[in-house]
Amino acid sequence: MLEDAKMTGNQARSPITPAENTEITNALQRKYAALTGNRMFTLECEVDVHSISLTLTLKSDDETFFYPVEGRIAWREEGLSQKAATGVLLDVMDNYFQEYLVNDGEVFLPVDWQEYESVEGQKLQLRGQIRNLKLEKMADDLLAGQP
Repeated sequence: MLEDAKMTGNQARSPITPAENTEITNALQRKYAALTGNRMFTLECEVDVHSISLTLTLKSDDETFFYPVEGRIAWREEGLSQKAATGVLLDVMDNYFQEYLVNDGEVFLPVDWQEYESVEGQKLQLRGQIRNLKLEKMADDLLAGQP
């Protein structure tokens, strides 16, 4: 499903194609449809020669709920291919969102990077912070003197 990214300098193309990205986010939407309400998932991936970073965001259309969960793994250090490392991150993030949603949003990640282990024992880091982008924009506009 996921292809290893092609390296270009220190950056690499995402091992997740646009079609795979859509497939993954649609699968998450179906899996958690009864628990997400009007919120939807988005997925971003960045790769460099040492690590893979994923951001799996659950957000509302009106921007009153924005929860980016970020994960990163040193794929080379963990002895994984980019494809396998991406899969590890997706599994861990999926498991987190399941716990978060089943527990009515009462399970949180730290705001700063925290080290975790996957079920298979790979070391990775996660962080997350729920934000209200609409309220933040209103506050910024108020501070800037805009109505």
